[in-house]
Amino acid sequence: MAFLISSIGDWLYRLALPIIILSKTGSAYHAATAFGVSFIPWIIFSLLGGSLADNYAKKKILIIGNFFAASAIPLLLFILMEKQINFVLLYSAVFVLSSVDPLIHPSFQSIIPEIIEDNHFAEANATIQTIDNTLSIMGPLIGGSLVTFLGDYNALWIDLISFLMTAVILTQLPSVKSKEIKISLAIKKLASDVLEGASYSFREKVIFSGSVMFLFTNFALNMFEANFIYYMTKSLNYPIFEATLAMSIGGIGSLIAGFGGSRIVNHFRAGILLSSSTIMAGLSTLLLLVSTNYIYIGIVLGIISFFGTINVITYFTLRQKTVPKRILGRVVSVTRMVSYASIPVGSWFGGVLLGHGQSMFTVILFAGIIRTLTGIGAKFSPLGKE
Repeated sequence: MAFLISSIGDWLYRLALPIIILSKTGSAYHAATAFGVSFIPWIIFSLLGGSLADNYAKKKILIIGNFFAASAIPLLLFILMEKQINFVLLYSAVFVLSSVDPLIHPSFQSIIPEIIEDNHFAEANATIQTIDNTLSIMGPLIGGSLVTFLGDYNALWIDLISFLMTAVILTQLPSVKSKEIKISLAIKKLASDVLEGASYSFREKVIFSGSVMFLFTNFALNMFEANFIYYMTKSLNYPIFEATLAMSIGGIGSLIAGFGGSRIVNHFRAGILLSSSTIMAGLSTLLLLVSTNYIYIGIVLGIISFFGTINVITYFTLRQKTVPKRILGRVVSVTRMVSYASIPVGSWFGGVLLGHGQSMFTVILFAGIIRTLTGIGAKFSPLGKE
């Protein structure tokens, strides 16, 4: 329930922020850069988040994180409401708000083995993905409607409320006994924790190969995703409703994968699924070059999201089954840090191409080719042999 409420707020933020930037500046570059900046904290704070998850009560971390995120929204609103946006302040506010996720995500991922039995990991991950994917359908429509009728600034206020509601709901999580260490010891222990988590993640070739696969996948994906609102509303001149409807249609593919994900993951080798789904997602991306009809775009996005969701469920399940529970939080943070390192670069690169007169045709072509080649590379890596 907490994940559900929080995800609705995320959709409002994800839609409202680029719409406000585009309406005030018309700049695809600044909209894409703001999107990219939101992922930089994953590179900086992921290891710290992993150490926190392995040394402190995960429930407490999740609650405090959501309260902090709620307190950052007013700062962002104040900056956006200024007549002339100060982009240094804007990027700083986006950075602060986005810093919560990498600090609490390892706790979210690593709390699952504490409350779920081993033979139900795939089902648990599929359930979480189903919630996420249901919102991939409803989120854009709900978010687009609220942004349209209430205004983009009010949508951000609702996002603030969603963080507060999430924190309250999280208080109902079961409390798992954990041995917490003192802050002074935690600082000394952080270096060794980070070293141990990083050492395991880079030493285990299958886990590391998966991180590298997602590194290139995320670069390709976010070249397009960071510029989607610009593409639909500025390049193709669709109103926000048609743009969000295309996103909602795309979410159907993720929903289907979420429902059937556990069966697929349990019946095929992880290496085959991970490489094949990446290749198919890349080839499907190239289908966006054929037509600019918003219904067609939605259908293609659905195909891409189907393979992407199978990809995520497979890797999360593989990681939870193979990594020792005592360092799972740190391994989650290391692998997420590696895989997310390319998102700001991919977002920025897509914005630069558009800012220098290139069309979305070029962005989509690059994205599709890179993702396809990534899947082929994964097939011949240690991950592909798993």
